Amino acid sequence: MPENTGPVAAEHRAEEATVQTAYSAFIVHTVACAQCRTEGMDCGDAGELRQAYRAAKERVKQAG
Repeated sequence: MPENTGPVAAEHRAEEATVQTAYSAFIVHTVACAQCRTEGMDCGDAGELRQAYRAAKERVKQAG
């Protein structure tokens, strides 16, 4: 498939990497954050990280 080669493929990989980076930041935070762990819900920082992940995921979905 030509759409999966060259610059297009590189762009898709970059978009997916952005999603993975945002998700990883959210998970790392929630594991390390005492408030997230003890209360079982997102603190303010975790909420922002979750929104960043969702926004990145939505951009990939719309581009795809």
